[in-house]
Amino acid sequence: MIRRLVLLFSLLVFVPLAAVADYRELEALMATPPSLSGRFEQVKYLAALDTEIASSGRFAYERDREINWQTLAPIENMLRLTPERITSEQAGRVLSQLETGNNPVVALFSDIFFGVMTARWSRLAEHFDLQTRIAQSQWQVTLMPKEPRVQQVVSKVELQGGRYLREVVLHEVGGDWTRIRFYDIQQ
Repeated sequence: MIRRLVLLFSLLVFVPLAAVADYRELEALMATPPSLSGRFEQVKYLAALDTEIASSGRFAYERDREINWQTLAPIENMLRLTPERITSEQAGRVLSQLETGNNPVVALFSDIFFGVMTARWSRLAEHFDLQTRIAQSQWQVTLMPKEPRVQQVVSKVELQGGRYLREVVLHEVGGDWTRIRFYDIQQ
């Protein structure tokens, strides 16, 4: 189950962005509209195979309602995240569905994803120690998990951006990593 959530987390990682002292400064730099969409390019490195797998697609979210992560290449797939569940679909068919109500790990990741998309930093600071660097309108953040359930999966998360989150690098415990870059972001 944990490995399955690692995959979901690496496919849809939007993580918290600020330490307590930097909340207001980061909030002032970042836009948090009610909805947002754009493109992504993702590279997943698999340490055991010493190989990288690239994918790309589109994402969209509606604050507190739904996040859609549509992979278009190399294989079309839709990942939907709501506060109640995470669903993976392919060709209109549900491949898996994980409920937050009966699975605390799924609930934790749902909380993290929605918290980051809506800039609710205080909620997310419970799970990560943060190192933040801000230079003019650009920022970089390194997140170190402090929550034991997150530590089982993630060793470190690196983020950077400006008005919007532009890049995420998720380092997993086993040496795998995922880099996601965001483009053509629109409100």
